[in-house]
Amino acid sequence: MRPAPLELVMRGEGGSFALRSLDPGMTWLQMRPRPCEAHLTEVDGSWVLTTPDRRVYLRLGPEERHLWGLIDGRATVAEIATSYFVTFGALPVSRVAGFIQTLRSAGLVEVEPAGFLRKRFAHVAWLRREFTWSGAHDLAAAVWRVLGPLLTVWNLPVAVGLIGMGAYAAWIDQRVDPTSLADRAPLLALAVVGHVVLHELAHAVAVVGFGRRVRGMAIGLRGAYVDTTDMYLGTRAQHAVVALAGPGTSLLLAALAATVACALPVEAVALPRAFAAVGLGITLLTGWPFLLDNDGAHALGDLIGTPHVRTAAWRALRTGKVRPVHTLYLMGCVLTALAPPLVLLLRA
Repeated sequence: MRPAPLELVMRGEGGSFALRSLDPGMTWLQMRPRPCEAHLTEVDGSWVLTTPDRRVYLRLGPEERHLWGLIDGRATVAEIATSYFVTFGALPVSRVAGFIQTLRSAGLVEVEPAGFLRKRFAHVAWLRREFTWSGAHDLAAAVWRVLGPLLTVWNLPVAVGLIGMGAYAAWIDQRVDPTSLADRAPLLALAVVGHVVLHELAHAVAVVGFGRRVRGMAIGLRGAYVDTTDMYLGTRAQHAVVALAGPGTSLLLAALAATVACALPVEAVALPRAFAAVGLGITLLTGWPFLLDNDGAHALGDLIGTPHVRTAAWRALRTGKVRPVHTLYLMGCVLTALAPPLVLLLRA
């Protein structure tokens, strides 16, 4: 996979436009390189990386050795390049991408777009199939033209009020749903598909809202993702907003579904309740940063200035170099693990 040329249209003075070429390594920023089986040996102050069959020998300098240590299948090329910048004071994206490409050509890493459980089932051909759509940008732009004027900080209290109203509706709606479990299964499946599509579309709309381009969207059995490569030209705050757009949309839709269910007769509550339950579950799985390496974790890492905060925190715990930001994340993980049994104990 060779990095493709990347060009950016910039608005200049007087309303004119100029076409600027960007670092071709930018097209790799969303990739998550996964290391293959290899042996790392120190020889005379350098390191040699070899494959198990001893057919490939690759000598690594200090910088390459640092990069190899960051390749764990979870960190993106952007996060690896950021760590390189923090350590060595330079940000040569092409060099980082070129090194990973060399490793890939030697069979030492596998590179593919970020996606939930994607690497777990890489050997299953039919699970690798996914629906890709290059026209996501046009749809996101159309949605932004309609909803953009409403998506302002001033309307944030309105969104919070709608979520609170949904929580109250779910609390007071204690009616027993007469729909059988077998009949609810198709509704739950429909709700999952709907939420996943709208969740990813929300990421795309946020990208468009910051003036960037969505280069594609993919949905498959191993997960879903939006190619937000161009967003790495933005600020950390913008990254966090794009990451939280998906969970925030899922939560808002779940609240609206719960409100609708409360207003409907009991015979018609099955679908909105399914939509509310699935939305709440997706919000938790993607938005709670102390649960998985998800949207919430990425947003937290951007906000506190620690790229890939989950990996950084566990590495700091192993090495003993724990900083306050690592302590914050680790305490959140502990509270997440303790919350379910504590709730059950209090209810008992």
